[in-house]
Amino acid sequence: MGGKLAKIKEIDALESDKPNINSIIDKIKEILKSGYQEETIIVKDNKVIKRHEIYWALKYMGTKYVAISDKEENVKVSLDFLGFYDEVSDPGIRVFNNATELIEKDRPTPLVKLNGIINDNKIKIWAKLEWYNPFSLSIKDRTAWYIIYNNLDKLSDKEKVFEATSANTGIAIAAISSMLNKKTKIFMPETSPEYANKLLKIYGSEVIKEGTTTNELIDKVKVYAEKENAFVPNQFSNIFNLLVHLRYTAKEIDYQTMYGKLKLSGIFASMGTGGHIAGITLYFHNKNRTVKIFGIQPEENGTIPGIKKQDFKNWWNINDVPDHVYSVNLEDSIDILIKTARTNGILPGISGGAVLAGIKKAYSEGVLDEGDYVCVIPDNGIKYLDEIYNEKNIIF
Repeated sequence: MGGKLAKIKEIDALESDKPNINSIIDKIKEILKSGYQEETIIVKDNKVIKRHEIYWALKYMGTKYVAISDKEENVKVSLDFLGFYDEVSDPGIRVFNNATELIEKDRPTPLVKLNGIINDNKIKIWAKLEWYNPFSLSIKDRTAWYIIYNNLDKLSDKEKVFEATSANTGIAIAAISSMLNKKTKIFMPETSPEYANKLLKIYGSEVIKEGTTTNELIDKVKVYAEKENAFVPNQFSNIFNLLVHLRYTAKEIDYQTMYGKLKLSGIFASMGTGGHIAGITLYFHNKNRTVKIFGIQPEENGTIPGIKKQDFKNWWNINDVPDHVYSVNLEDSIDILIKTARTNGILPGISGGAVLAGIKKAYSEGVLDEGDYVCVIPDNGIKYLDEIYNEKNIIF
């Protein structure tokens, strides 16, 4: 690191005004590509006075430290030196002061090798088990927690939180809101699974079920929220839905595969709101472009719980989109999750089955190079036992 005036400071010790989110995203891309902080943040009395976008880029990327000075200075401080991976490394003895720390500090979620999915020893499949999140037992805990805790100022004068959801995000929001003494009203399609309805009521939430898709409910939620002075996380367009997966999910995969000495060739992920695959894509397209991102969605006119077809014309206002998109059907998704249970002893949820069906489809088309592939498994199949048993084409 060059220059006498630059020094390292804990990022949480500083305060900064927030610039436009697009300038922050651009700076995130720049830093991920170089792997370094290359300009100091100008600070006076622990207040950032210049280069705010660098501060916020590093904060949203989760570094523990930043390089600062009292005047403009060029530096070359690696992300490793700034504690980039500290928050996703060994959680230690795993004793936590409250349930919020489970989602914030119990990192990373497990990565486990799956056998018997593809019969090719040159292709290794690793499942990232997101049901290890504590509230909805799904990847949606990350989204709900990060949106709420980055909007506590907006939530402070609200008594209620309203959200449209297919299931898991609403459960996570209800759990987190209960810890904040906020009431919740969760809007779900009539097709939502019964377990979600029951669990939401246990958390003390009011449940409104109508319509056939969450898209039909988004505008209705906003109208209700205005009338009742409620906060709406709006997972479908809230940028923190993307940023949480950039900071944690993607970085965990990077850290785990790096220190596990895996040859990471690709990542497969389902697409619902698109938040977790958007964050993963943004991360790897800028930090390690050799890693291909594969998005999984339902076939035309098909339905799979928790995922939907994407409109890439309006993709989180970022230019990074998945390298490949595969469409799969419900029957194949359930087939492969049952096979996974019988060969590996773990039962993915239906969207996780879709991800595994997607990697099988990609392999059959010959697009997979030799190497290790991570499949993000959003939740556990125990929630969907009725759906699995009721699928007529599945023979037990």
